[in-house]
Amino acid sequence: MEYRKLGSSDLKVSVIGFGAWGIGGAPFWSTEGDTMSVKSIKKAFDLGINFFDTAPVYGFGRSERLIGRALKPVRDQVILATKCGLRWQKETLSSISKVATRESIMEEIDQSLKRLDTDVIDLYQVHWPDGKTAHEETMEALLNIREQGKIRYIGVSNYSVQEMQDCLKTGPLVSLQPEYSLLQRAIEKETVPFCLIHDIGVIAYSPLASGVLTGKYDRDTKFKDWRSKGIIGQFTGEAYQRNIEKVERLKKIAEAAGKTCGQMAVNWVVRQPGVASALVGVKNDRQVEENLKSAGWQPDAPVQDEIDRIFAVEG
Repeated sequence: MEYRKLGSSDLKVSVIGFGAWGIGGAPFWSTEGDTMSVKSIKKAFDLGINFFDTAPVYGFGRSERLIGRALKPVRDQVILATKCGLRWQKETLSSISKVATRESIMEEIDQSLKRLDTDVIDLYQVHWPDGKTAHEETMEALLNIREQGKIRYIGVSNYSVQEMQDCLKTGPLVSLQPEYSLLQRAIEKETVPFCLIHDIGVIAYSPLASGVLTGKYDRDTKFKDWRSKGIIGQFTGEAYQRNIEKVERLKKIAEAAGKTCGQMAVNWVVRQPGVASALVGVKNDRQVEENLKSAGWQPDAPVQDEIDRIFAVEG
């Protein structure tokens, strides 16, 4: 396993990270049960993954509890990352709201520490900017809980360059967690260069475009879960059809190279400038083993060129 320094921190994270969104289950995903989820977490650790990323909203606390339970015996050997900034009134998708106020952060940190069964969180990230709270207020709250020893480093997720600039006026950021895949490359133009200049490590989420880049879906697939609601990504209409055409071409390239479509897609992400880790979710321990085969190799130059042509940014 390759490990990379995360931004300006002293954290060295595995290039393949364990994305714990999926194990949270409803209302976003289905799982194979808590026993299998815990088994998958332990398998990931045994195979060299030391970076585990979760959030309170993933299963409304379920993901954090599972991560905490599975990793308790090896807590000093792993890097735990979680988030704040998404709250809910009921355990439904429609009840989730963005709240990055000082009051909310002070409540959330203690709740996450309890669910994760730990004294300190290595990387604490604001899940989404709420659009109403001043970045100064958010950052001051984060700096406060860092002074209290509850967190080690501060990061953000889904923030624009301007929003990160505003945060940096108050305190340091060591990471940004954006959506990044062959099908979502918007961060390359301005965000990645900004992160490189300011030593902010990029933690890529959805490197498989929420499953589309695994190659298991086709142009006739109709999603019935959150992917049909236009929250993140393109899973309907002409954009989805164009994406499937690209994925079909990637599948042929992967087969010729003796890899899966998903392995080829994740490998591309971890080879990009500024990326410290790519977060990949799993349903079982077999998928953990398959994901790890995404790293540690590099396609031949002609193959890389062909992939770049297929997935070139339009416009």
